[in-house]
Order: sequence, then structure tokens, then C-alpha cells
Amino acid sequence: MECISISHKTASSAERQKCYISKEKAEELLEKLRRGAIEKDTDAPGGMEGGGKQAQCVLLSTCNRTEIYAQNAFEIYVQDAFGWWEEILADLVGEEVEWIRRLARRYQGRRAIRHLFQVTCGMESMVIGEDEILGQVRDAYMRSQKAGCTGYEMNTIFQAALSCAKRVKTQTMLSKTSVSVATLAASEVFRFLAMKKEKNKADSGTRMEAREQQEPIANTVLVIGSTGQMGSLICKDLLSREGIRILATARSHQGMLQSGNPRIKNVDYQDRYAYFEEADVILSATSSPHITVTAGQAAAAMKTVKDRLFVDIAMPPDMDEAVGNMEHCRLVTLDDIKQVAQENNRRKQRSLADAKEILEEELEKVCKVLCFHGFTQKNPHWQEVYGACTAEKLLYLLRDELDSASFEAVLGVLEEESLSREAFLSERADAYKDRNGNGRTQGAVHEGLS
Repeated sequence: MECISISHKTASSAERQKCYISKEKAEELLEKLRRGAIEKDTDAPGGMEGGGKQAQCVLLSTCNRTEIYAQNAFEIYVQDAFGWWEEILADLVGEEVEWIRRLARRYQGRRAIRHLFQVTCGMESMVIGEDEILGQVRDAYMRSQKAGCTGYEMNTIFQAALSCAKRVKTQTMLSKTSVSVATLAASEVFRFLAMKKEKNKADSGTRMEAREQQEPIANTVLVIGSTGQMGSLICKDLLSREGIRILATARSHQGMLQSGNPRIKNVDYQDRYAYFEEADVILSATSSPHITVTAGQAAAAMKTVKDRLFVDIAMPPDMDEAVGNMEHCRLVTLDDIKQVAQENNRRKQRSLADAKEILEEELEKVCKVLCFHGFTQKNPHWQEVYGACTAEKLLYLLRDELDSASFEAVLGVLEEESLSREAFLSERADAYKDRNGNGRTQGAVHEGLS
């Protein structure tokens, strides 16, 4: 398997924005790949099919990474599979291929499989251990499977990666202590509102305290993109605190946030600027390719002078950068969230070590499965060929061909299997004697077992 990766480790937020590939574009690529409609090296033997094989592909694109996982590409596009996929990615995002190569990391074979496992388990995330990536990898894999662009190898690898991530999630504290982009964004809101409350108290003195005792003051958060995956998670986090009401935008009646919580009010997306005046926080998390908040319209909508927080965690960005330059306004972006995430990640090193142990175990398993599958594919009559081979002959063959460490490992497995079988036969023999009396010989016992 090969992998081309552009992520928060190699690219800035603006560069990742350019590399983001929508679901529609991904599906279009997969359909072209399935039909063999993508231009290829005409000297490749067997054409698109590569002698009956089809290039398998999974395309993963999130706010923090764009990656292509491919299988069989070297057998089909013999000159340079990495270069071929980089050209496809450059064409998808409308950039020069050299620009892509400057940002991309390449992985092949076991390293590519390990990278996928690390990504799926949240070890490569901006926020280590975050849960969203597991669902994003699953969705990307299912999309490719549905399009007919996965085969035995990709199915085996991705299913093993998803299984490994679930094991890490249940057996380590990596996800249990997880702080996702959504929760970090919510924490920024909480921090801003707490600081604003302290500032108001200092400005208003005892009158403010007396008014709060009679009726707690609710802070208003306008959430643009509330029904998306990230937006709904943020709304859930915000509602965990008292004193916050949410104005949730919706583009249609079907798109309204179905919460039932009296602290949520659905408003029309088209009227979003009408609510900037009352909002203390404006947060945007849409999947729109267009700007949802411009500085000019925001300034015109806000009549009252007060501190406001703008939070933009969309990819591509939803908000005009000039919003952060407006008086009494602060803009928090994904790059700001990244700095907070790095501090959070430093606290997770013990859980990360535990997760790595599980990952290596699961990686070893899947690599052995793939190795054996490759052997059976190249040797379809292996059972007939090796069925007549005696154990003695096979052991001598392994002794002569393997290095000492590998041969010792083989003997260790056989010895362990032999001891397990002896223990099993002994247990069965004791049970047989208990049922039939103790006067029978050992041979009679084995005869009875047989």
C-alpha cells in the first residue's frame, strides 16, 4: 500500500484549506478510477486493469489532513505511482504538482499501514486521541468500498485499522481523556465568557452582583453550522454549562437542530447578521466553500459596543480574517486551537505509549495476514504442493533458509503448540478415566479418545 499525506504537520491552515477535497469531488475521482477514465502511463502492461487488477484507493480529507491511500498502483502505473497520485491530487485542488510535493509525505508498505493505524487511532491528530477521526476514516473507507475501489488488501487493512482504533479507545485512556477540536472550541467560549463576567463585575461593582442574584444573565452564542458534525458537538458542549443560550442557524426547516432544549433557538441562516447585535460569541463550523461572515457586514450589524468572540473552526475557513482586527472583537481560528492542542497532547504521553503497544500488536497481525494472502495468490496450488511434505523435511528446509532468530521463533511456536496439545490430551484422559474407572491403561484411554 502507498500513502500520500498532507496534514497539519506539513501544511499551514491556509495550505490545508487549498488541499481540502469535498465529498462530491472524492466520489467523482473514485468513479473515474473505477471506470478507468483517468489518464495513465500508456506503457503500463495490461492498461488500467494491470493484467486484471484495478488500482484500489481511499481518499481521506478533513480539516487537518488530505490523504490518498492506494493499492496495486505500482503494478499498474509502473513508472512512478507516487508521482501519478500527486498529479491527480494537484489536479483535484487546482495547484501545481511541485506545490503538492513540497507539502506531501510519502509512505509505502508497512510504513503506510502503520501511518493509517496511527491516523485512525487519533495518534496523528492535531488533538491526540480525538474521536472524530475514527468516523471520518470509516466514512472515507465506506465511500470507496461502495464505489468499488477497494479489494481484499484495502478491505483487510482498513477494517484492521478501525478495529485497532476501537481497541485503543476501550483499553487505554487516550480517548477517555480526549479533548477534541469541538471541546477546545467550547473551552475558548467558556474562557471568554468567564473573563467577560469578571470584567463586568469589576466595572459595575455590587449592582451587577445584586442583579445576578435576582436573575442569572444568559450569554448568547450564535452557532453557524449547528447541524453539522462539528457544530452539533459544540452545541452539546455549550449546553453542558448553565447561563448559555444558543442561536442555531438553519438553511431549511429540515436542517434545524432537533434538540428540544429550551435554551436553543433555531434561526434562518439568511438572517444570521440580524443576531450579531445580541450575540456575545459568534461561532462558525460549516462545510461551506464560501465565507459565511465578512468583516464589513459584521461591523454594520453590531451597534452596541461590547467585547465579542468570533470562533472559526471550519475548513475551508468561514470567517473573514479582518474580523479579528475590529474593535472589541477577537478571532480564534484552527491555528489558535492547534496551540492549545499541543499543550493538551503533552499530558497524554503515558496513554500514547499504551496505545502504541496495541497498535504494534494489531499491525503485526494484519501484516502476517496480508503476507500469507500474497503467498496463496502467487501459489494457488500450495496445499497440493506442500501437503505431501513431511514435518521433518519442512523443518530442515526452514533451518537452512531462515536466519537463526526466525528459525528459533518457529521452533518456539511448535514447542508451545506441542505442550498445549499434551496438556489438552492429559486433561481429556483424566476426564475419561473419571467416567470409566481408573483401571484402564493409558493406551486404552487414547483409544477411547480416538
